[in-house]
Amino acid sequence: MRRYKSYLVSAVAYSTSQKMKSTVLSAVAVSIGYILLGWDFTTVLEANLYMEKEFDLKNGHSIEGIIVAVSVFGAVVVTIFSGSLLDWLGRRAVLIYSSVLLFSGGVLMLWSPNIYTLLLARLIVGSGSGLVFTCVPIYISETSSPDMRGSLGTMPQFMFIVGIIFSYCMIFWMTLVSSPNWRLMIGSIFAPSIVYFALLVFYLPESPRWLVSDGKISEARVSLQWLRGKDDVSGEISLIVDGMDIIPGMGTGGNAISSAQGQSFVRTSTGQLSRYSSLYWHLSDPLVDLLGSIHGNMSETGGVRNNFFPAFNSFNFVERERMDEYREEDDSAQQNRGAYPGDEGNNGDGLQASLLSQAATAEGYGTNAPFTSEGSSSYLRRYGTTGLVQDFVASLHDHDIEEEEEIHEAALFSHQPAHHDVEGTRRYPSRQQIVRLSETADIKPKWRVLLQPGVRHALCHGMLIQALQESAGINGLLRYSPQILEQVGVVSLFSDIGLGSHSTAILISALNAFLMLPCITASMMLMDICGRRGLLLVTTPILMLSLGTISLSSIMNMGSVAQAILFHVTLNICFCSYVVGLGPIPNILCSEMFPTRARATCASFCALSFWFGRLLLTYCFPVMLSTIGLTGACGVYAFMCSIILLFVYLRVPETKGLPLELIAEIFKFSKQECR
Repeated sequence: MRRYKSYLVSAVAYSTSQKMKSTVLSAVAVSIGYILLGWDFTTVLEANLYMEKEFDLKNGHSIEGIIVAVSVFGAVVVTIFSGSLLDWLGRRAVLIYSSVLLFSGGVLMLWSPNIYTLLLARLIVGSGSGLVFTCVPIYISETSSPDMRGSLGTMPQFMFIVGIIFSYCMIFWMTLVSSPNWRLMIGSIFAPSIVYFALLVFYLPESPRWLVSDGKISEARVSLQWLRGKDDVSGEISLIVDGMDIIPGMGTGGNAISSAQGQSFVRTSTGQLSRYSSLYWHLSDPLVDLLGSIHGNMSETGGVRNNFFPAFNSFNFVERERMDEYREEDDSAQQNRGAYPGDEGNNGDGLQASLLSQAATAEGYGTNAPFTSEGSSSYLRRYGTTGLVQDFVASLHDHDIEEEEEIHEAALFSHQPAHHDVEGTRRYPSRQQIVRLSETADIKPKWRVLLQPGVRHALCHGMLIQALQESAGINGLLRYSPQILEQVGVVSLFSDIGLGSHSTAILISALNAFLMLPCITASMMLMDICGRRGLLLVTTPILMLSLGTISLSSIMNMGSVAQAILFHVTLNICFCSYVVGLGPIPNILCSEMFPTRARATCASFCALSFWFGRLLLTYCFPVMLSTIGLTGACGVYAFMCSIILLFVYLRVPETKGLPLELIAEIFKFSKQECR
């Protein structure tokens, strides 16, 4: 019997992974844009060495900074408008335009008869890079299921390092030639841009959440069916629609929330928050503890699954049987009520399953609401958050909570069927398209949405963590890695291979980048198990210690060989810890925390914070190397990592395994409301 169960578990995991194959492939396809970013990231500095001689440029360091900075400037300019473009044109269309910009810039760099044409080409490439950086994480978060969103969200970082490896291989080959062609070095980006364009046009579907926000429910269902590999996606479509607030007359209400279900969610989630009178409680964000208690209870009930790497799933066979029994009872109840036509309003599973069935695949079903003719309307849309906040505050002073109470994500969403919506669809076929955002009177404009407490709260978190990511200085170390390796003396360790010092530095940098790939793969496996916050809390101290060691190794009096070995080892540890935690996670968080109607605008603000940090790093890192040296620069970055660690511990909540709509709703608990 036990062997039969293990076979059944393997079969279920394999079937699930097969169904989600389209989602994984679409994430891989859209992440190819990051290969182009990694390619351009490393080739431009190498090309500067040769273009200065050809154009007879004086004051080379200033020209080098301008050529690097002009692309960042292009990214900053286009990022300002990227949020509006994403909401107006859609995610897929913006990605297609980004590939066209990268292709055009690459072709222009291949030609570039003078420095002015080169600067224009760099500006165009930077604009395309800005669109890719903003849009790719949003697209992946909106198309992935909650239990694999973190794994797929790490894919862009993986592709970025792949692009760096490819570019280093090409640069290494060109350094062996007597007269390298720097135009080919930076302009060859046009070739992968063609592949990227073809995949976006002929393979990639539009984001279902953007289609729903644009009122295209039928197209959203088709897109989601392709992504999930199944025809029955009504439950997930209902969850997405409920998170939009786009149906007239369904605005948020007052405190009519069901006390039984509201207290079930709030009391269980806040029962562990016993430090409300301590210094930690006053400094930290209450969402950190709230979401931590939610995930603690979810882990006890086995609610979090990993479909991308099924071997890591904590599968509970008993809970699976309970879920199947519940679905069978649900289907029989639907048959007793009568069959409805298989039109746009009903796609086969009756919509009466939990709206969170896609997120928590094996949760307990002990708090099922009875069927009523009123139908299914989520707590998020029908009742708002006022009552829930009141219950949250009241529960902070109530610590007599029974241990056996289980948290259910569906406490925010009733298990009642969408009978009312189906009837409305049958009576008014025009409602199949619901309402377009531009035609909805009660939808607040995008800029007014940013002023809402929950959105403002999440936006502050996102912009800060993106700025702090660049303040760690790892991108500067990665970009100037060949020059630093030559300066420290690591190249001398490989002098016997018969290559020049510069070619050896390029080869070592390529090998260092290659060592990051297993670490990123491990990060993909752990992102939906350990969580974003957990990985940051583990890898950031390692990053801080490795930077501190690099700084101290230059001060300590040791042999040149020992110093070079210590530097090389700690530099690799620094890079590997970065790509596991601080590298991919800020982008993942910034694509998860915002409601759909404000996600693009907020993500563009977060990307803007990143690009300003990149611009500052581009100018400051060479200056720091020439003034305070590598020792002082790494010491400053180690100190910044300590600030990042403190910020993550106090302010960054855990978002793994939760639907995007639920994350955005929970962020409405601002610090002032919760206390």
